[in-house]
Amino acid sequence: MKLKYSLIIILLYFANVSAESLFKQFEMPPLERVTQSSPVKGLLYTAKVLKRSQAVSIPLSAIDDPKTYQQQLRTEIQANLPNFNIDTEIVFSGNKVSELNALLQTLTGIKKVILQGQQIVGDETLSIPKNTALLGNNSTLTATNSQPSISITADNITLQDLTIATTELGIQISDATEIIIQNLQFTDVGRGIVILTDSHFIELDQINIDSPTQGGILIQGDVSHVWLHNSKIRNGKRSDNGGAGILVSDAKPKPMLEETTTTDSLIEHIWPITQSIPYALLLENNIIANNSAQGLYIDGGYGLVIQHNQINNNDKEGLSLSYGSVNNIVMSNDFYDNGFMARKTDADLRHELIFDLGRLDDGSSTFKLPAISLDNAAQNLLLWNVIRDNAGDGIKMVRTGIRNVIMFNSILNNNQGYNKLFHSFGISLNSTGAGVNLDIAKHPLDFLPAIENIIAGNIIYGKHWAGIFLDRGAAFNDIYDNTTRHYILTPLDSTSSRFNSIVGNNWQAVRPKDSWLKRLFK
Repeated sequence: MKLKYSLIIILLYFANVSAESLFKQFEMPPLERVTQSSPVKGLLYTAKVLKRSQAVSIPLSAIDDPKTYQQQLRTEIQANLPNFNIDTEIVFSGNKVSELNALLQTLTGIKKVILQGQQIVGDETLSIPKNTALLGNNSTLTATNSQPSISITADNITLQDLTIATTELGIQISDATEIIIQNLQFTDVGRGIVILTDSHFIELDQINIDSPTQGGILIQGDVSHVWLHNSKIRNGKRSDNGGAGILVSDAKPKPMLEETTTTDSLIEHIWPITQSIPYALLLENNIIANNSAQGLYIDGGYGLVIQHNQINNNDKEGLSLSYGSVNNIVMSNDFYDNGFMARKTDADLRHELIFDLGRLDDGSSTFKLPAISLDNAAQNLLLWNVIRDNAGDGIKMVRTGIRNVIMFNSILNNNQGYNKLFHSFGISLNSTGAGVNLDIAKHPLDFLPAIENIIAGNIIYGKHWAGIFLDRGAAFNDIYDNTTRHYILTPLDSTSSRFNSIVGNNWQAVRPKDSWLKRLFK
């Protein structure tokens, strides 16, 4: 099976060689621009995240024609999904999972089992054997003590049209390939779906997860070729990173339903690569909204395509690419109303280390978060997104953003949560922690400034503190062909003394009205 996946990656790479590269089509500068004599060159040699981006099995050259890559990825997944020639078809008329398990064990060959729209009591975990199509006919499985409610550890399985009612874990998939899950409903579940290591070629279609207490969907470990589409993940209750609507992580699995928080992730090294890493995931045409944590938290995945999603009103970031997330495509999404930090308890703010910063009159934290954050992230493509009305920055590199491409985005009226303590930018190349007094060789993360990023062709409109911000140490970033209008102070703000190429931008010529500043600090 591993050989099969390697061949797919090789085919994707060579197919893209003949396609038109994003870099060639738009005559972009080369990514490697730091001169040999610059002291910044030494920083790149130490960058763990850059080493990771160059070592994973899907290189930047495989994704640099993003539209071709996403189509090939979808085609590969579809070609490896179940295509049943049914040997046995039977109707299940019982009302207990134990009875359904007993029936499934008696059937051989490729079987279709049809439920009758009944209420089924989950008196034990439903274990679906290989070569099974289970059609729920809108039945409801109510689990009390079983965790997970459904376990899939075999190949060639289809599960359709079922409601799962449980306060624990809905579905766990592990060591399984060729799986289709369609039209499933989860309400007030602990976590909806978990996909664990050595699971590949999985379609999740029309999955509705509402009000999960622990998180929506977790993809963790050596998992690839998952296609999540036409789904809704909303109203998640858990407020730390583990409660994101979609959580993709290469961290080692934690006890069930307590996977991967910020503190846990810090023990996972991004270089050398010792963990199994999720890769080649296609997340498209979903609504990810109203979650108390992030909409999507990507903790180390690569070769992902995140496109055509509506990502709104998540209390933390809409999307976080963190902890070694490299060579991913984020394009044509709509991000709005994210990052207000309005639903956090005092305990939540203490966990985030921002309790002492206080709250605003509306009860939200003074500290706001961006629509999209990149933290120890390299060679990601952020293209054609609409990023509007978010609390913090439109796009923010928190610490160590290297060779990311941010192009053709519409970044409109962010900085909605500005206050006397904090203000935000359209695009912020931050250097949080740069120069921190740590043993960097032993620390799992980099603490470097933004280096060799390309910021081009973006429309940055509305009352951002500045259109673009370059923090201290930012170096050899190319900023060109951007249009900035109606900023509060300046089109571009920089505290960096290093070289950055800033040419051909269309800045607003008229100084903003002082009344904006008066309103800001009233």
